[in-house]
Amino acid sequence: MIFNLLKRRFMLFRREAVMLWYAFRDRRTPFYLKAASLFAGLYLLSPIDLIPFPVPVLGVVDDLVVVPLLVGFIARRLPQGVRAEAGENADLWIARWFKRPLIAIVVILALFVAIWLVLLYLVYRYLAG
Repeated sequence: MIFNLLKRRFMLFRREAVMLWYAFRDRRTPFYLKAASLFAGLYLLSPIDLIPFPVPVLGVVDDLVVVPLLVGFIARRLPQGVRAEAGENADLWIARWFKRPLIAIVVILALFVAIWLVLLYLVYRYLAG
């Protein structure tokens, strides 16, 4: 039961996130929605969270709850034409590239880990040298 709910929510989040990418590139999207989309992406990658990461469980839940809610909030406020077109493009992109959702989750998490490792390495090199 809970697994089905989480899976359905992930599928919706996946579509909305890709839809925001296409809407971000569309000229008809208002600037404030583009800025909010950029903020949501930066918040996900940022080490600064509403609830610090060291707080057990809540530090991770913060990103797993706040970002999907923010993405859904922004997606619902897109102009109707932009939302329809971006939604169609998102569906096509997902059908082409996201055939296996579990593999996609692993790839996304690996990408985040790789980004953080590169950033940590660059900070270490900067401070050491």
